Amino acid sequence: MKIINETRNLNLKESFSIERLRQEANHELSGEKMIDQVIVEHHLNAYINDQLAFKLVCTPEKLDALVLGFLLSEGYIENPAEIEFIYVCESGARVKVQLNKPLALPEINHDTGSNSISCGNNRKIRQAAYATSLIPLGDHDWSPETVLMLANACNRNTGLFAETGGTHGCAISISGELAFICEDIGRHNAVDKAIGQALKEEKNLAEAILFTTGRIPSDMVIKAIRSRIPVIASHSAPTDEAILLARQFNLTLIGFVRGKRMNLYAGK
Repeated sequence: MKIINETRNLNLKESFSIERLRQEANHELSGEKMIDQVIVEHHLNAYINDQLAFKLVCTPEKLDALVLGFLLSEGYIENPAEIEFIYVCESGARVKVQLNKPLALPEINHDTGSNSISCGNNRKIRQAAYATSLIPLGDHDWSPETVLMLANACNRNTGLFAETGGTHGCAISISGELAFICEDIGRHNAVDKAIGQALKEEKNLAEAILFTTGRIPSDMVIKAIRSRIPVIASHSAPTDEAILLARQFNLTLIGFVRGKRMNLYAGK
């Protein structure tokens, strides 16, 4: 797999003149002129084998890792060996992926911002579909100390969030050691960046713990299972279907990591 990333120093934040309002003790509003740092919203079109495959709204850094992680976590590939190359253009608006296999892709409207359609509410049908495409994780051990370390690392080392308040963070450990932290305006994107960065560095995701600052819905659990990450944890809450899927596929699912406590929703 070859990765060619032509982007250089894309703007991650912009300065805006704003007015900060405050209600005083007498209930009147006072205003203060100031400069605020605002996160950049970047639009990326990804082509697989020369066909538009998906669109992402993201933070314009680690775009190669984002696409690589997305390819694995969304089931386009089963391992990086299926990729001949990933090319990110200078503006970061276009990414070209060449696979060494054919891939049937649905047609995407170039004028829309998303190729995803969510409908239906039959849980049994959805779980049956997952059961045919996902493989249960093997038995694994995990350390509460590592989970707390990742939570603290996200609190202290998410610089874009500190400046703008506009990102989610995702930290990943391999064999108990902090590997890296990724940020993005989208919590799913932050997860995909972490997965992709691990693949770029040839880390063993079967020994990973992934920590996210966002809530954990079922599609994020699916990303972890597809990527063979055995443990996912969050500052926030999981959804009901996330818990059911984690229990079905032997994923350790942890929520509300706060201070020195956490809730274990699935796993041992």
